[in-house]
Amino acid sequence: MIKLDLHVHTLYSYDGFTDPKLMIDVVKRKGIDGVAITDHDVLSNIKFFNEKNNIIILNGIEISTSEGHLIALGINQSIKKGLSAEETIEKIHELSGIAIIPHPNDFLAKSINPFKLSIKPDAIEVINSSFSFFSLEKRIAERIAKKLCLPMVGGSDSHIPETIGDAYTTLTIDSHSIDDILEAIRKGKTFPKGRATSIVNKVKKVYLQIKSRKY
Repeated sequence: MIKLDLHVHTLYSYDGFTDPKLMIDVVKRKGIDGVAITDHDVLSNIKFFNEKNNIIILNGIEISTSEGHLIALGINQSIKKGLSAEETIEKIHELSGIAIIPHPNDFLAKSINPFKLSIKPDAIEVINSSFSFFSLEKRIAERIAKKLCLPMVGGSDSHIPETIGDAYTTLTIDSHSIDDILEAIRKGKTFPKGRATSIVNKVKKVYLQIKSRKY
């Protein structure tokens, strides 16, 4: 079993404040096995797997489609923003990656409606620590995934180091291979877990965004 936070932003996102150089120490401290770096419209360049530190780093990107955000994992080149969700999913699959709809029912932001897609994504994010109404949004997202028979995943949607690992996905595999991890997600060998980010850390994130004028 491995635990991966599949939704993490760094300072390369317009609204992120985590230095990638800190990632290994933070991951170790949080007791998870790794993260997916999913910066907004910027493909992460971080090394996939650090053998010395036994930490998994998944290459990812959170793409701004015309309908809302879409996470791509396991791709090696950027996909331009502004395309439709269906076009974006097609391009992700052409690059042998997987497409995940994050926060599919976000009450405060524009989100992709998976029921309107003619092309299925590979998974639905049912736990997102940044949910404004955590329990309600979690239940709704779980119902969406079940109706569409799609794998469920979890991620913190972290923008500061303190929130990494607030939510994560447990995969029922022992391999650290990126290909094996992606295939496990496709096959639904996933168990999302986690909690809502604390009010203190939500306030800290907003404070940093205002202070830096990044948001």
